[in-house]
Amino acid sequence: MDFLGKKKIIINKTSKNIHPKEEANFLSHFLFCWQLKTILKCWKNGVTDDSFITPIRDHETQQLGDKLEALWGKEKISRKKPSFTRILAQFLGIKYVLCGLFFCTADTLSMFLQSLYLGKLLEYFSQNTKLTAKEAYIYGLVVVFSILLRVLSFQFHYLETFSTGLKIRTSCSSLIYRKIVNMKLATIQKNTLARILNLFSTDIDKFETVFCFFHRMWNGILKIIVAILLFLSMSSYQGVVGVGIMVIFSFSQYVFYTRAAARGQKVARERDNRIRIMNDIIFRMREIKTYAWEKPFAEIITKIRRCELTHVRKLNHISTENITIATYIHKISVYVFILLLTTTGTPLDPHLIFISLNIYNLLKTSAHHATVAVNLISEVKVCITRIEIFLLSDHEAAIDKQKIEDMQGCKIYARNLTAQWNPSQKATIKDVNFKLGCGQLVAVTGDTGSGKSSLLQTLLEELTIVDGILSQDGLMSYASQNPWVFSATIQENIVFNETFNQNKYLNVLKICALEYDISLFTHGDKTLVGEKGAMLSGGQKARINLARAIYKDADIYLLDNPLAAMDVCVAQHIFTQCILKYLKTKSVVLITHNLKFLNHSDRVYILEDGTIKFSGEYKTLEEAPNNIQEDSDKIVTTLSEKNYKAQIETKEHTGSDKVNTYTTYLFANESQFFVYLQFFLFILTQIFINGSDVFLSFWINLRQNPTRFNTTLLQYFSNVKCLYFYSGFILIMVFLFHMSSLNFVECCNKCSVKFHNTLFNKILYGSMKFFDNHPSGRIVNRISSDMSAIDETIPKNMYQVARQICTVLGIYIVVNAVNYYMILPTLILLVIFYYYVQAFRPVLNKLKRIAATRKSPIYTHVVATIDGLTTIRVSKAQKHSLSKFERYQDSYTSIRYLYHALHASYAFWTDFTCMLYVAVVIFFLIIFKKSDMVGNVGLSITESLLMISAIQYMIKIYGELETQMTSVERVAEYDDLTVEDNNKSEINPPAAWPAEGKILFQSVSMRYSPEKPFVLRNIDVEFQAGEKIGIVGRTGAGKSSLINALFHLYEFEGTILIDDVDIEMVPLGTLRSRIATVPQDPVLFSGTIRENLDPFKEFTDCQLWSALEEVNLKHSVSNLPSGLNSSISEGGINFSAGQKQLMCLVRAILKKCTIIVLDEATAFLDLDTDKLIQATIQRRFHKATILKIAHRLDSVMNSDKILVLDDGCAVEFDTPNELLQNANGYFYRYVHEYENSSLIMQTHI
Repeated sequence: MDFLGKKKIIINKTSKNIHPKEEANFLSHFLFCWQLKTILKCWKNGVTDDSFITPIRDHETQQLGDKLEALWGKEKISRKKPSFTRILAQFLGIKYVLCGLFFCTADTLSMFLQSLYLGKLLEYFSQNTKLTAKEAYIYGLVVVFSILLRVLSFQFHYLETFSTGLKIRTSCSSLIYRKIVNMKLATIQKNTLARILNLFSTDIDKFETVFCFFHRMWNGILKIIVAILLFLSMSSYQGVVGVGIMVIFSFSQYVFYTRAAARGQKVARERDNRIRIMNDIIFRMREIKTYAWEKPFAEIITKIRRCELTHVRKLNHISTENITIATYIHKISVYVFILLLTTTGTPLDPHLIFISLNIYNLLKTSAHHATVAVNLISEVKVCITRIEIFLLSDHEAAIDKQKIEDMQGCKIYARNLTAQWNPSQKATIKDVNFKLGCGQLVAVTGDTGSGKSSLLQTLLEELTIVDGILSQDGLMSYASQNPWVFSATIQENIVFNETFNQNKYLNVLKICALEYDISLFTHGDKTLVGEKGAMLSGGQKARINLARAIYKDADIYLLDNPLAAMDVCVAQHIFTQCILKYLKTKSVVLITHNLKFLNHSDRVYILEDGTIKFSGEYKTLEEAPNNIQEDSDKIVTTLSEKNYKAQIETKEHTGSDKVNTYTTYLFANESQFFVYLQFFLFILTQIFINGSDVFLSFWINLRQNPTRFNTTLLQYFSNVKCLYFYSGFILIMVFLFHMSSLNFVECCNKCSVKFHNTLFNKILYGSMKFFDNHPSGRIVNRISSDMSAIDETIPKNMYQVARQICTVLGIYIVVNAVNYYMILPTLILLVIFYYYVQAFRPVLNKLKRIAATRKSPIYTHVVATIDGLTTIRVSKAQKHSLSKFERYQDSYTSIRYLYHALHASYAFWTDFTCMLYVAVVIFFLIIFKKSDMVGNVGLSITESLLMISAIQYMIKIYGELETQMTSVERVAEYDDLTVEDNNKSEINPPAAWPAEGKILFQSVSMRYSPEKPFVLRNIDVEFQAGEKIGIVGRTGAGKSSLINALFHLYEFEGTILIDDVDIEMVPLGTLRSRIATVPQDPVLFSGTIRENLDPFKEFTDCQLWSALEEVNLKHSVSNLPSGLNSSISEGGINFSAGQKQLMCLVRAILKKCTIIVLDEATAFLDLDTDKLIQATIQRRFHKATILKIAHRLDSVMNSDKILVLDDGCAVEFDTPNELLQNANGYFYRYVHEYENSSLIMQTHI
């Protein structure tokens, strides 16, 4: 996927991508007709990943983001304490209020008419009724009309309020992203990546639901008032008591939700921590595997996950217990009502009882919705607070940056400049005076950790300036020390947000030495580089990163040590052709250690501990400083102009309808007994629910139609005994409800454990090929939002759906048992429902899967943005990156709204069909009046009316559950991942292996995937025990690939023997733990310094301090507030690149292995530190076999042998002296291109 928003899709009347809702009029929208047309189109043309990309006009991210950003800007200006809640209220507008008024009016009127005319209708079935059949039909029609009124208002209100929630979600995500692209790096350190991703994956998603329920909160209050008035009009204080129970229950639910919110905050904290560490694992999986650190990371995640699941379990218990009480509370109200009638001697009036049943049924739903609304509001309040804190991260009063009118002809002028990363730390840059003249090349150098990169960040205003003057004059371009390469083509990475110019582009490729590399790729510059440039070598990433900075037309170029990771010839070529010639009229700041490069600069600054140690021309230095290092050079091959075909991006799998996700979820529980027990408890509970209703009907019939029962039965079932029986039904029902709830949570908790453990193990032990082909955002989506759904949302919604299904089935059984003539209409209803399911569900399933896959690129894009934040801001590319984000967001919003619109249509037509079914029940009862008793009639009608609300709620919750079950499917997909087979090995070598360190490569060839070319070709070399091997070659020659093969990170052809043992026969963990490495990209993980150096807790403090002292880091670490227990920021951003390399070297020193791999281990170090490290390596590892990859020749010239690689082949392998004798050899030419070639020749010949 490209990072840039190349074009914006404009919605117009002729666009083929127009959203289907745009073509619908109000009536079609109100009656849910346009969705039926869409369903037919989907059946006819199918639904693909590219379908429905364009959102409706009201949902466009750009306009919604602009509106919310404007409101937030006014809020920050006008108030000392800005409130995000206040601007959301302003954002909603009058339309949302009117929609709520319409729904509440219609719903309350429906309840009033239904209850009033149900009582009149039941009078028709009394023994001494005076009502005619015509009047009964009229009353029946009014009852049916009341149902129609609710059907029309309910789904319309749902879809409109969901649309509002979606707009809030979209606008908030846009505002958060806009905040990100304008945040300083110092602020990003405080807001970790995991916390930011949680805002996108969890917090803003809750806006979609809360606005659907908000109006139902005060609608519930209104219906309670109407219910009380109805009971008072019937002179029934007993009924008012039942309403009081519902009110008390509502307040008790608030207590439940308050507890749930508190527990939810604890879950969020643990989840943030887990996701933060999982981010480290995913982004640095290569290093974790080479260090064989899977076990300590697994222990860390297991510990955090255990704490998280403890809180999740308690949260789910609270939620399900609350749902359980909400499900049977109307039964308690009815029971108390009957109890009061019986104990006061009031006759059981069937009209009053069944009106009460109907009112309590309606109030139950409304009261539940009201409390759900309160719960959601409390949850969203927490989310809003988190978002508000994030948006106000940089809101503190900024120190005014002093400007000067006379910059003395400089492009950058700084005087007495002091800056720091955050107020809690000491100043990083101290009292610095800096000038960059027009057309000057200024070099900055200094020891490792002296503040060179921090100086550039200060000039870019990424650090907080606490004192001094800083002024810039002109556009700036920036090349970061750690190359930023995003998941797109090579061309898109270089051009970025600039206008494409063919001649300029080809020239930049040439001067940045990229032509030859591009010619090797099948798709040329159209090659997809993968996330973070996974398909590229370190040098290639550095040159692409530099080419992006050079391609931008600017006045000032800030280059942060871009040549350190490059070959000698490449670095020399770029310095000469690019920096000296191409940028000769520009102002350039270059961080480097290269003596030759310093010699060509107009001015040199040497930093020490954040201050300027020396400032002036290079020739004024009394002697060449020891902290200047030499880099190498290489011949560059010319690339002929060629049109390459674009490489097709691998898209995320959208799932299959053949996968039964419910079976997958339920039977993830290893204890199947509890799953079957749960089914039994659901059924048994429903039997007692319906049994209580049937017994109440029987009790009423005994008193209203005594002539139909024998005397013995009448005498036995007195009112007192009937009350005892009825009480027994209620008590057993309540007991079974809670037993079912407890068992269900335990089952779901075990499923969560199983899913997470499987997912985590598949990720942790997955092959490197998997990580090369899957963007991190896609994987993060699994471990964050998908696992969050499995932990919390799915159990809660599945429990509700199961309850509603049992309710509906129970209603069907009761209605047909009481009225046998309803069997045929019921069968017809079931057939209609079957066709509804067949028509809607396949399309809905496809849409929800597509929606899930369209969400992952949003996360990937956010991660890429944070990684390249400084580059984006310096390049003035905020609008372009925002445009790309808006395209991803619009694509997701379009399919998300369409899914809910089709689901609302499905629910509407199901409700409408149910209304017809209730009409048939009522009119059949009127027709067959003589054969029915009033208790049976009342039971049939109230149960049928209950079915409407039950099916409405079931379809809504089932729709949410179906959406969330995609998470189960997506997580279950990882079950099929190919993991590294750590147990296939036939040999378990002794603890001392390898004792010697002899390495033999026999015909080794390797490629990163079957469709890609070989990166190693028939390597046949042997490294004797204790030899020091230098590995050289141009960038991309296969040096790092050789190391990947040694660590068995990828499958290879041929054989690699270590001490005569085939590494394919050795367990991977054993193999990798017996080889020490300092990787090309130095890595520090979130945690403490101690945890980074010694994750297995194998060494004492004394050993750790000793190792730190040997690499000259003891002073730096001891000066930290907590020493070895000092925290490392996410990504190790609070340490320089050189310091991170030294930390990695400490790990190697502590391991004491007989094989050491140094992959550009000193690329970012100054000369003094480099010499110290080289001496340390020679002293500590004098008996070990050392494989040293290096670009600077004087780092490898003291090797016993040198291996020269070119295009994946071992072209030369011998001692340095022998190689230098061959004037036509690769190494000979390589040395002669090096600045100190004469010194090297004199020393080694």
